[in-house]
Amino acid sequence: MSFGCGGDLFSRSVATVQVFATRAGTPGADQQFPDYGGKGSIRVFMNDMGWEIALSEVYVTTAEVELIACNDTTTAIEMFWGPCPENFIVGDDRDTVPLGAVSVDEGSYCGLDVVFAPYLIVPEAEKHLSPDNPEVEGHTIFIRGTARRGMGDELIEVPFEIRSMAEVTAELDISEVENGAPFRLKDENFPRNLTVLKTYDSFFSGVDFLTAGQQELEAAVLSALEFDTRAISGSSV
Repeated sequence: MSFGCGGDLFSRSVATVQVFATRAGTPGADQQFPDYGGKGSIRVFMNDMGWEIALSEVYVTTAEVELIACNDTTTAIEMFWGPCPENFIVGDDRDTVPLGAVSVDEGSYCGLDVVFAPYLIVPEAEKHLSPDNPEVEGHTIFIRGTARRGMGDELIEVPFEIRSMAEVTAELDISEVENGAPFRLKDENFPRNLTVLKTYDSFFSGVDFLTAGQQELEAAVLSALEFDTRAISGSSV
């Protein structure tokens, strides 16, 4: 199932790769994904500092994607809709959003650079799917939520909102993405798929909401996007 920024997917008799985006909690040692809430619902989880975090609104914009061959040749993915402001709450975790595709020379590919940058309407693009919240425009991340700790008279609630126009690049290693081997593209009559997974429960690792300011919250989310994003072979997670 796909939500948000998709276009008509296509296949050609060439080496073609399609890239999808998705989000979920971090899988456990058994590779099972946690259940933090479903379609249209607030996502609730704990961070490592004992805070229960409830996310009511989350957008992260993927602006560019580059596929890197094992010989270091770089090819930009042709984004279907330009920068894509992915809505984390509208669908279920692990629902995919098609980002774009490109035809390349057959061969082995070892890297995928994913650029998170502000959602801006690109005039030359065919069309843009506007986010439900128009305040997302101009932002890389837009998050609203509440952090809670304690019970009864000791309950502490900290509402927060994070808006960032910063750009950050996740340099993803796909040199072992296929059973320990690089992502392989060859002349076929169908495209190969890669999915970019963002683990939103890592956004606030190490954050104490009692003392954290806006800059620390923003830095934590940007760091998680840069270092905790991963690539998976296929169009489903």
